[in-house]
Amino acid sequence: MTITIVGDFADSLSFLASQRAEHLRSLGLHDVRWLAVESDRSRPMGGAPLDVISIDRVRRLAAPGEALPVAELRVPNSRAATAAYAESLTDGVPDAARRALFDALWVHGRNIGDPDVIRSVMFDVLNPAPPYGDIDWRIRANLPIVPLGDTDPIATTRRLGFIISMGRAPLTVVGQERVDEWRIFWQQRGTPELPLLLTDDAEELAGAVALTWLAQQLPHRNTTTAPADVGAAIAAVPAQHRPAHIS
Repeated sequence: MTITIVGDFADSLSFLASQRAEHLRSLGLHDVRWLAVESDRSRPMGGAPLDVISIDRVRRLAAPGEALPVAELRVPNSRAATAAYAESLTDGVPDAARRALFDALWVHGRNIGDPDVIRSVMFDVLNPAPPYGDIDWRIRANLPIVPLGDTDPIATTRRLGFIISMGRAPLTVVGQERVDEWRIFWQQRGTPELPLLLTDDAEELAGAVALTWLAQQLPHRNTTTAPADVGAAIAAVPAQHRPAHIS
């Protein structure tokens, strides 16, 4: 089964959904199609403190072994991260980019609203350490920090992590089209709470309900920290955030 998940890099429940989706994908249980949206365009680029209610909610919904947000986290606008993820599909590394962007913010507390931080994160994604050796040694030896065998200057620039503009937009038309398509996809469904999950059976689940569904797909998952069934999860979600077909 292929599942589609719409998430926001600045959303704590999307962070949990990404971890569960990655687990499902790695076990070969489901194919995962991840769409990224900037759900709150009013969020400041420099970030705002994660509120107590959100911290408590993500802790209650997290299962044993899942990463939790770092302490005293400031959550920035996700425009730059969304653009980087859109461009990562062109480079064939969407799963690695998704993991790295979520971890940069929620695990390491980095400001993924900053294009320089995005460049650093994507450099690591596009240039895994083992093939290229010690970067400090290459600098001391006056060698390029990545092999420059590709004669295409654009490809070389992208490998250095420059895949978004200083205005936090994708560098390519294709990247911007992806961002626009994902947002329209989410809006056409009424902009429900994230993460939004859609299955091959056209089932739509949002927020805590989607997280519970993902947890139930995992083998040997301890569900003591999550609602026992989807019905219980629905009851825990404010009515205005439930999918349209659920009352």
